[in-house]
Amino acid sequence: MKKLISYLSLYFVFCMLQFFFGRYINVCGIFPNFILIFVVYIGLSKGIINAQLMGFLFGLIWDVFSTDIFGVRTVMFTVIGYLAGRFCRNFNREKIFTQVVIIFFAGAVYWLGFSLIYFIFPDNGNCVFSFSILSVSSKIVVTAVFAPIVFYILEKMDII
Repeated sequence: MKKLISYLSLYFVFCMLQFFFGRYINVCGIFPNFILIFVVYIGLSKGIINAQLMGFLFGLIWDVFSTDIFGVRTVMFTVIGYLAGRFCRNFNREKIFTQVVIIFFAGAVYWLGFSLIYFIFPDNGNCVFSFSILSVSSKIVVTAVFAPIVFYILEKMDII
């Protein structure tokens, strides 16, 4: 029961960070993807099932409140949760370089999958979505820079 409460509280905190406080925590107008960082952290620390479940739930909530194609983020966060959980024994999640590199590649997978889904299922002009290389790469870099801070806080909290 304690584990479920800690997951739910962290779920609430990261939803608040991403959806309400993201615009205040930014670098040159680009805010990090806290949900991506959390899903990767769960994958590296708790394994595939927990990461996939959290990725699915975070993606579902984001898709419900989004005007994009429904299910895009649900699929991408679930895939990233699987991949991070799959490699949980291969990497030392406590090293900063490892955290940055894994989040960088997770961000690249996220944006490549996102753009592939938009390429396959165009949005009929309802949502103007730009996939410029500079914009996407800057989002990935900002998220990777914030990753060690979030990993450190989650490690010190030690509630999951």
